Amino acid sequence: MRDRWLAIGIAIVVIFVFWRASYVPPGYEMIHYETVPVLPAERYNPPFIEIWEAMEREIPFENETAKSPLLVMEFDRNGSFTYIQFAFFADMEGEAWVHSAFVLQNGSAYLSSQRLDYRPPHAHPLGALAALDEIPFDQISYGTKGMNLKVFYHEQNRTYNDTYKNIYAVENGTLRPLEFVSFATTEVWNTIEIYPRDPPDGNRTPTAIDEDPRALVVFPPREIALAERVVYAETDGTEKV
Repeated sequence: MRDRWLAIGIAIVVIFVFWRASYVPPGYEMIHYETVPVLPAERYNPPFIEIWEAMEREIPFENETAKSPLLVMEFDRNGSFTYIQFAFFADMEGEAWVHSAFVLQNGSAYLSSQRLDYRPPHAHPLGALAALDEIPFDQISYGTKGMNLKVFYHEQNRTYNDTYKNIYAVENGTLRPLEFVSFATTEVWNTIEIYPRDPPDGNRTPTAIDEDPRALVVFPPREIALAERVVYAETDGTEKV
């Protein structure tokens, strides 16, 4: 009898282990898409819009619900991207998901979706992607180690002035220098920040964006429109109020 109960106990443990291994909580359910689109991988010309178009083709998300662009990437010293990570939130069949693309240096794009019960009150991703696509990357210095690029979102009021060495607005494929820009809005707004890929150094404290003269802070058109005050540098203080 003892052996029988021992066998039953072992069977229950085995069943439980396999159930735990196969069970994925709804908040973490993942879909990995089999199709691997190959996107253009040109120097100075990352495939931002092409990433979006590939995700539209392969992922059945509801476009009107798309929110919150999340993008991280690296450039090498020659201005070619080494990888791009892009994600955004959008519903599928009325449920909240986050959709991701990981693009390798050769242009191969690996797509996935994860169920996540969260709908951020942020802007549609295409605005930030279109602004990224307008940046003249052939006019940026990449230093000896290359550069990082991130899209950040902000929910608090903030002012950028001459403390920041390089602040720009994206306009018609150019970076227009700014002297001053301030935000006092209830809207969530984005910045595109490009900064050096410095190697880790245990003896050096991290350099903040506003302390690094090599870093760039770029504002998309939507953000310029949302700003409380904007002063352009090359027009002797011309303001947009």
